[in-house]
Order: sequence, then structure tokens, then C-alpha cells
Amino acid sequence: MCDSEYRLIIEASANRFGSDFDYTLIIEFERLSISDLKSVLQYLYHSSSECYGDIELLADEVIRRLQQCQYNIRDRHNKELNQLIVSTFETLKCISQFMEFPSERIQIIYDNYHKYMHGVESPVASPVVSPKIMKKTKGHQQTPKERKRSFVKLPKIMKKEKN
Repeated sequence: MCDSEYRLIIEASANRFGSDFDYTLIIEFERLSISDLKSVLQYLYHSSSECYGDIELLADEVIRRLQQCQYNIRDRHNKELNQLIVSTFETLKCISQFMEFPSERIQIIYDNYHKYMHGVESPVASPVVSPKIMKKTKGHQQTPKERKRSFVKLPKIMKKEKN
């Protein structure tokens, strides 16, 4: 069958079912499990280039799950999500050569993945108390001991020993 024959079949079926109805398939990626997303990614990649937009939508869901998981991506129970992220990244790189512009999702996945996998989670900082400086009161002279306590000592500079 040639392209014109396919076009005729599609036009005939559109006329039969009503051409004003939209038959667009919308995949709700947020409802799929991680293993289902991995399968859908492979199906979309091996399908028509018309599916590249759907791969980018799938990548949006992967980015959302990565940002939700954050540093827990390192945990063993998130191994499947980790594999999905890497697979999505590699797929986006492969299809980028066929697109007018490479997807910005490639850089987003790369940056977030490396941030959460190889970065250091910032600990909650304990509040630091500033040293208290004693104020002079009128008419009261400080003794040498009081003066010594009121100043903050600077750390000594360590010097290398020469051999």
C-alpha cells in the first residue's frame, strides 16, 4: 500500500465517524507506574517521530518524580526510578538529532540528577550565637580582668616549622 491509499482509508474512516471529532490520544503519565513509564518510553521511541513530543511529556513526568524524590533517589528502593531517569535522558539525547532544537529537558534532567545523586544534602544549620561584648557603665572603671574578658580573641596564625 502506498501513502495515498492510507490517506484514502483514513479520510473514509474520518467521514464515517464524523470528521469534527478529535481522536487524539492523550496519555496520563502521572497515573502510570515506573515500570509502565519505562515500557511506554520504549514504545514511543520505536514508534513514529510524531511521538517525540510525547517523549518530552513523559520526560516532564520523570522530572517531576525526580524533584519529588530528591536525595532519596540514592536509596535502593528507588533503583527503578533511577533507571527510568537515565533511560529517559539517553532517549532524549538520541532523538535530539532529529529535532530542530535539542530539548531543554536534557539539561534539566542532567542538572537535577547530578545534584541529587552526587551532591551533598545541606544539613540544617544550628543557630550561631554571637559573642557578647560587655558595655561600660558610667562611673565604673573596668578592671584588667574584665577588660580581657570583654574582647574576643582572634585565632593565632599557625606557622610552618622549618627543618
